Amino acid sequence: MAVQRRPGVRHSPRRAGERHDFPHAPSGPGRTTPEVRPQDEVRRGDEPVTARTDLELRRLLSRVFLGLFVCGAAAFTVLAVVSGGGPAPNRSTFAVFAAVCVAFAGIAAVDLIVIGRRLAAGQGRRPERR
Repeated sequence: MAVQRRPGVRHSPRRAGERHDFPHAPSGPGRTTPEVRPQDEVRRGDEPVTARTDLELRRLLSRVFLGLFVCGAAAFTVLAVVSGGGPAPNRSTFAVFAAVCVAFAGIAAVDLIVIGRRLAAGQGRRPERR
């Protein structure tokens, strides 16, 4: 007896009882289906309140990179003044590098200001765990 199919209805090539939501479902002897793993607790959306940054380390990194970028800007400025207008690297290349170093030094300086304000507000102290 042949199975009659209704016109206009799409039929799946899968067998009856086969999972439809996981196309790589294992089949055959000795194969198991994927297990449901236990979920961690649901996030409550309080991460900005409980998140902590190591402000002392961030301040140290900002100070180090501020110094490096200021030195880099000075070195590239000297190279831009000394170099001519010949093939690359030329005066404009060194000027662009100096401008990039100045921009990064500005970012590091702003970060130092933000870190100083946060430390003054007492945000750098970690709560004691008991």
